[in-house]
Parts: sequence; C-alpha cells; structure tokens
Amino acid sequence: MLIVLALVVVAAVGGITWAAMRDDDPSAPSAGGQSGPILGPVSNAGIAEVGDQAPDFQLATLDGATVRLSDLRGTPVVLNFWASWCEPCRAEFPLIRKNHAAAGDAFALVGVDTDDIRSDGRRFATDERARWPNGFDADGAVAKAYGVIGKPQTFFIGADGTIAARVPAELTQHVIDEKLALITIRERKGS
Repeated sequence: MLIVLALVVVAAVGGITWAAMRDDDPSAPSAGGQSGPILGPVSNAGIAEVGDQAPDFQLATLDGATVRLSDLRGTPVVLNFWASWCEPCRAEFPLIRKNHAAAGDAFALVGVDTDDIRSDGRRFATDERARWPNGFDADGAVAKAYGVIGKPQTFFIGADGTIAARVPAELTQHVIDEKLALITIRERKGS
C-alpha cells in the first residue's frame, strides 16, 4: 500500500512539474496570442540569476516611449520591478529617485511596472517624479523572464549585461550602496 501511495505522489509531482515547465515555454502563445506592450521578444526566458546575462526586453513605457534593455549595453543598469499598489515599492521609490539623481550618469535606471493597472502606474510614477523610463509589463512576460514573483525586486546589471546582484526586497541605502559598488565604474576605481 505504501508503494502505491508513493507512486501516486511521484506521478502527481511529475505532472505538476511538467505543466509548470510547459507554462514557462517562451514560444507558447500567451492568452489571446498577444504579448501586450512588449514590442520585442524576451530573450533567455526563465529565472535570471546572479552571473547570468540579463534577459533582453523591449516595453512600451508609461509615458508612451519605449525602453529596450540591450540599448543600454555599455552602461551599468539598475532594473527595478514595482507596482503602484505595492507598499514597499512606494516606500523605496523616493530613495531610488534620490540615488539616481545623485549618481549622474554612473548608471541607468529602468523601472518595470508589473501586475498593475497602467493608469495607476502612470499616476504613481508622475506623482513620484520618476525621470527614468518605466516600462509597462502588461502580461508579466518580463517579470516571468526574471523570475520575479514578489515586489519590489531589483537587479543590478553590469555594463556587460551580466547580473551582479538581485535584491528581492525593499531597498535600503546600505543595500543600494553595496550593490551599486558592484556595477559602477566610478566605485570600482575608488576601491
């Protein structure tokens, strides 16, 4: 009887794993067959980890422009996933804005508004005086490519496109300083 139960459990886990892997297939069409505001494919779909090349994407921004990660190659990038309803996201936004303004051109900052209502995201970014591109990830494909489930989540990406750090929590000044030191040329020359 124990063997039969073990086989049933193994079969169930296998079926769930197969279904989850099938859902991660980037070639499978999304609901409605459209990718929403993503204007180009998301490369390297999966879970982006430290040491990996950051998955490329192109999104329509909240202000009607476009942002493509690969266009920033050669510049360190801070990639911040957020939503207007997320309290920790709201709490860290002023700190992100302050650090971005103080850094000059030491790094590029890109926001990805995901799991949100576009008009709410636009209003929040405007109210927070976000002067950096904030892409709208309508179908969650970019968040999925990066393995983002909870928000906020921030990736620190080197000029070569390699992920140097991943922070799955609200940023603090100490964490920002520590992670920026990993990717900015100015900080590396100072050490």
